[in-house]
Amino acid sequence: MFDAATGKSMRSYSRFTVIAVVLLLAVAGAILILDRRQLSALRQTSDWGSLIWALSFTAVSYIAGAASFVLLMRVFKVRLKTRHLHNMGLVSLCMCNLVGAPTDVSLRLLFLGRHGVNNSEVVSASFLMQYFKNLCYYSLVTASILWVALVHPLPAFGSATLILIVCLLVMLLVVATSIAFSIRLRRVVLRAVGKLWRLVTRRDIGVHLERFNNTLGLGTASLLRDRRLLLPLAATTGTEIAGIILAMWFCFKALGIQVEPWVLLTGFNFGVTLALFGFIPGRMGVQEASVAGILALFGIPFSQGVIAALVFRVVYYFIPFVATLPVYWMLLREKVDLAKEPLQGSVSL
Repeated sequence: MFDAATGKSMRSYSRFTVIAVVLLLAVAGAILILDRRQLSALRQTSDWGSLIWALSFTAVSYIAGAASFVLLMRVFKVRLKTRHLHNMGLVSLCMCNLVGAPTDVSLRLLFLGRHGVNNSEVVSASFLMQYFKNLCYYSLVTASILWVALVHPLPAFGSATLILIVCLLVMLLVVATSIAFSIRLRRVVLRAVGKLWRLVTRRDIGVHLERFNNTLGLGTASLLRDRRLLLPLAATTGTEIAGIILAMWFCFKALGIQVEPWVLLTGFNFGVTLALFGFIPGRMGVQEASVAGILALFGIPFSQGVIAALVFRVVYYFIPFVATLPVYWMLLREKVDLAKEPLQGSVSL
């Protein structure tokens, strides 16, 4: 069904897309004016055929990310058709990458709720999906920091700073893992969140948080009990992130920018990870500045880094969003007969 609220949401996303494209063109135009010499050199060394590879690895990344979503929904015993779940995961990933969280969760709640899937199962699966993805991101950041410390001699203060960052990341991973897989610790955290929410909004969501905690506990217990899903889940999550990195690599190659693999990986790790904390919708500009800034420390001109990051944004964020709009429209327009749907779960939110 297609209601007014959904139509309004679709128009809002369309307006944001137009605004984002205009902003990208404005930034690119400013760079063209301010750094014509660097761009002239890029035109002479560019290899636009590499964009085909960038688009190919982008497709691999999104397909693998949607497959991770399918696997996690199976953990929560959701028995919708695999192709249907994959389409939902694909569309929600594209929307989330373009606009930012929590649009992915909102779309999954919309699509799966119409099939009778409980909200707590959708939120729990999305939480675990983001956890496994962040686990890969922060592990790569730690590896990059160690590489920088070993390959590039640093003063004592710089080394101490890197060690502190590594310790904080490891601590963050330990805490996140404990919360994800310990129902008791998670209950304590969720109760604190519930109290804060009640203090700010005057609304009590304790019952909903407890249901979410129980559902997530059932899901993690099922995942640990049936470990056959762990390897495919690790493979799809790793493939998704590897596809992102390779897509960025070929975007740089398309512009003729020579960058060592570890340097690119470091720029990607810090750029994408720092962008996760940005409050700008779609992390617009935050990721580009972060990637270009980190790469500038290793000798890549800042303007070249910005242009390559902008090309990567178009390849990895905008093109998949436009390409999946027909799938998005199809999911919105489909008619659902709940009487014919298989029974999903028994916990509601």
